[in-house]
Amino acid sequence: MKLPNFKKSAALNQLKLKMGINPDHYGSFASSSTYITSEERALLESGEGIEVSLDQLRILDDQTLAYKNSRVLLYIRDVSHYSKSWSDDLPRYHLANCATLQEMASAGRSSRYVIATETTGEFMLNFLTGRSVRAERKKLNVCQRCLDRTRFPGWNSSDATSVRLAFVRKFSPSRFFELFPKSLHMQKPKYTAHDAPLNVYTPDFSDISSTLRRQSDWECSDCRVKMLKAEHRKFLQTHHKNGARWDNRRENLEVLCMACHASRPHHSHMKSDPRYREFLALRARGEFRA
Repeated sequence: MKLPNFKKSAALNQLKLKMGINPDHYGSFASSSTYITSEERALLESGEGIEVSLDQLRILDDQTLAYKNSRVLLYIRDVSHYSKSWSDDLPRYHLANCATLQEMASAGRSSRYVIATETTGEFMLNFLTGRSVRAERKKLNVCQRCLDRTRFPGWNSSDATSVRLAFVRKFSPSRFFELFPKSLHMQKPKYTAHDAPLNVYTPDFSDISSTLRRQSDWECSDCRVKMLKAEHRKFLQTHHKNGARWDNRRENLEVLCMACHASRPHHSHMKSDPRYREFLALRARGEFRA
């Protein structure tokens, strides 16, 4: 059986016009899988990265960036000016749909965007000098606007410049992926709706929290502020990383001051607690030792 030439089909072209489709436009039978392939995963994790356009990425509800079924980092690969000293000529890598990316998209800037999921902060760049190109792996700094956008724990854009630069220098993608996992398709739940424990604190949680905070020497594990006075220890709390209040495994618990605790995902409601405002006022007066 001989198939008709659909490109010359008057009936098909009329139908495409009614649907608002250009008659010269033809689709593709290529797979549009939403899962990254093993080859793509290797490129993402190696620091080599994958070239994309901004419209190939999704903006998640938490404003982080996603490619298919994975959160990703994004940076510009081509660097036109380069010096051997640490320089602002080097691009920043992005964690989220920050103001910088929005400005680039609005301006229609065409750049060689590359996505990656490597965790060391080292990325492959192309250094351009005239017509020559040299590929080199370099350590990049995180975009400060992205830290603002994600409200990253411990980051405060109103801090002194020296404090913010110190935070950026110490920051690594591994910290980001600890709070914002790469995989958007989590493993099969351990429990069903019939046997899942109630998401309430266990009867012994108060004792567990007291012991853990004492063992931490009353210090926030994030910003390192210390609550050495007995009357200040109410501002130091124990956080369940996975959100399951009954899961008191040591690796699921971290000791945090109220400010760092409130900055964790789904904990912004803590900012309405009067103790939160009291803590901020005391910290501003230098009542705590860092």
